[in-house]
Amino acid sequence: MICYGKTYRNGIGGKAEGLYKLRKLGMQVPDFLVIHYKNFKGIISESKPDGSESELISQKLLNYKLPAEDWKKLDKILRKWDFPNTPVVVRSSVLDEDAAKNAFPGIMQSFLNIFTKQELERAVGKCAASAWSPTARAYRKQHNLDPIARPAVIIQQQVNPDASGVAFTTFPEFPQEMAIHAVLGFAEGLMNGAAEGDEFYFEKASGKLHRQIIATKTTALRKAEDQGLKPVATILEKQNHPCIEKAVLERLFKTAQAAEKTCGVPLDIEFAIKNQELYFLQARSITQKIPEVVVYDNSNIQESYCGVTTPLTFSFASRAYKTVYQQTMQVLGISKNVISRHDHILSNLLALVKGRIYYNINNWYRGLQLLPSFKQNKADMELMMGLQEPVDFIEDLKKNLAEKIKLLPKLALNYYRLWRKISKLHKLVPDFQQHFQKYYAEFYKITPQSLPSENFLQKKKGLDENLINSWAIPIINDFNVMMLNGNVLRKLKKAGIQNPEEFLGRYLSGDQEIESTQPTIAMMEVAEIATKCKELKNLILSLPHNLHQKIEKEHPVFFREVSYFIQRYGDRTVGELKLETQTMRVEPLIFYKYLRNFLSGEKIRKINLERVSEKAKAKLENLLKTKSFFFRRKLQKNLKKLQMAIRYRESLRLERTRLFGMYRAIYRAYGHYQLENGKLDNVADVFYLTEKELVQAGIIDRFKSIVAERKAEFENYRKIEVQSRVIVPFPPLKEEKVVSAPNLFKGQGCYPGQVSGEIAVIKDPGDSLDVNNKIICAQRTDPGWAALFPTCKGVLIEKGSALSHSVILLRELGIPTIVNVPGLCNRLASGEKIKMDGGTGEIFRIEEKYQTPKTTENSV
Repeated sequence: MICYGKTYRNGIGGKAEGLYKLRKLGMQVPDFLVIHYKNFKGIISESKPDGSESELISQKLLNYKLPAEDWKKLDKILRKWDFPNTPVVVRSSVLDEDAAKNAFPGIMQSFLNIFTKQELERAVGKCAASAWSPTARAYRKQHNLDPIARPAVIIQQQVNPDASGVAFTTFPEFPQEMAIHAVLGFAEGLMNGAAEGDEFYFEKASGKLHRQIIATKTTALRKAEDQGLKPVATILEKQNHPCIEKAVLERLFKTAQAAEKTCGVPLDIEFAIKNQELYFLQARSITQKIPEVVVYDNSNIQESYCGVTTPLTFSFASRAYKTVYQQTMQVLGISKNVISRHDHILSNLLALVKGRIYYNINNWYRGLQLLPSFKQNKADMELMMGLQEPVDFIEDLKKNLAEKIKLLPKLALNYYRLWRKISKLHKLVPDFQQHFQKYYAEFYKITPQSLPSENFLQKKKGLDENLINSWAIPIINDFNVMMLNGNVLRKLKKAGIQNPEEFLGRYLSGDQEIESTQPTIAMMEVAEIATKCKELKNLILSLPHNLHQKIEKEHPVFFREVSYFIQRYGDRTVGELKLETQTMRVEPLIFYKYLRNFLSGEKIRKINLERVSEKAKAKLENLLKTKSFFFRRKLQKNLKKLQMAIRYRESLRLERTRLFGMYRAIYRAYGHYQLENGKLDNVADVFYLTEKELVQAGIIDRFKSIVAERKAEFENYRKIEVQSRVIVPFPPLKEEKVVSAPNLFKGQGCYPGQVSGEIAVIKDPGDSLDVNNKIICAQRTDPGWAALFPTCKGVLIEKGSALSHSVILLRELGIPTIVNVPGLCNRLASGEKIKMDGGTGEIFRIEEKYQTPKTTENSV
């Protein structure tokens, strides 16, 4: 039985089915026919069920002769193909070959360049018999397949190609790419690994050919005059030239990408090119596992966890995120079973990459899929998280009409629960804060360091049960901010605001009740007290190591003011959410480092919280005159709601800072205990252990070796610069050379003004905090930086947002500010002089033409 036509039937095998599918997609396939499995069925039926008589079956298949009727039909088709003037190819098409999981790559035989009927008949038998070869049998056993192989055979018109190869529509090594490998002539050498071909890699999302490797092709397989293939020398000018022209390559990419989209699976497609025409020879599913592309991004979270972060902080933060979001899902009415099924996602909302904490964006999106309106929530979340580029590897879960109707009552109930919680935030937030403050006050009545070791777990458990396990309200409010923020930005754009994000930052900047500004205002008040006493002021400016103790002894009234400030805001500092950070509460000298900046300046900038927002409000009021009453009312109402939600958020973030401070106190106390018992060499070594390790009594004796190994590892991380977005796996892109002046830097201007002066690069809370009359250079900023700003001349931030709390405060203070300056802190050093323009975002390094040499003991 011979199959020849536009449709296919059962019994023609996987490879033949693939050819018919390619034709159906409109792809050019050389004409072919199939010798049906029925032709070999009689021989195969003689085998035992376990296929143990493979040698006998193989021999009978080798001797197979086509029936006269089939030869007659075959001969007619061959004459139509101009055979033997045009040779043919014989390939296997076993019934379970080229399946979704089993491709039989290179297992069965193929025969090219066949000119005679005798050789054609022999090739058919050899092809069918190869399905019963020892190699094929072993493959079947290894993959738990039916031991009985059922072959069909393809006879196809041969293309004598200028070039040929294979396209992986999704490259298994780097799924963002389509890989095309090709050689001059026939691709048999490429398939069996004997020939080195050209490699082309397209970026699937953009269609851009973003990397390629061109081989030196000294020979190419060409058809021999009688039979088979032979290597032929390549002319010199073609040896290092791409074997596929650009236009053909682009056409091949588009065609292969369309085939993958239609088939719904990644494909392995073999092709040939003749006179710039594309021919597709076979296609099968890629059976190799395609790894998930995971996107890690720290655009937003680095404000809280700047730079390298210790294992203890990461393990604690991961647990905190999981716990809090489990509570939020419960509030929204998501069942325990669903939450349990997503445990792996919730446990991995964060990732540690080269010592830095990142969001695992894939898992955040998967969490959003549990909620309605995925696309809208995705866009709003990306805005809140500060993602500079959207991520499209996680798609919305499409549902048909029946599924949507079935889910409607549940979604409506979830919406109702969320709305009900949000509508009660005006009561829920104060209740939450009252509960928090009560526990916070009780916690510090007993100094954690005075606790015996056996109370370590008890104290930690108390924090878990009383606070972190009841943290849903801040997250519900964050969710409210996310939705309101997205809604307001869309309406502002509709109202005619060209840059709604920047405008909203100015509009809301006049809120005097924002909690993040209060520590700075309070420190200014303490500074004013200190300026009234010359002796006290000079003592603080001299900054002796025992300053706090001297002030307690010599200026007790002022000491009480300082102690009260530290009690209220002692956990707020640069890097405040990193447990290893030394805060004012841990080391009071840090408070005086901040305070000294206020005392050594000529004047202290006063915070005018209303100056910036007045113009923004006037502009919006003018634009809304042309809008409908309902539009104006809705936007103004949502602006008020957003303002209140942001107040709550800032206030609750201060509580979060205090929560981390309590955990920090407990862990430092435990570190102190293990130091006294000889298990650690330093109190701070405790931060190089994880939460799980701290409670595993069996490894306490190995604390020192674990800490030593991790200290070395994380020290190496500090020497590495890591991008704000890391994609795994990621193709090795060719680095583009950036031509720029060595003394010119460019970023995003956030507040206008030109200033010149000395810079202070601050990478770590332990760096010098002397920023008076200097320009601050930082990798990231968080609310803890606020106390440094009023006395500086300008601020440069390597990675940041024009809408971050720090930038809003800098705008309030009228300080020229530039954000998003690539490599800033590694290209500049403290003590250098620069000129910055906060309007244009330009930064110029000032090189002094002549410097007086320093005098040394050996100078004449």
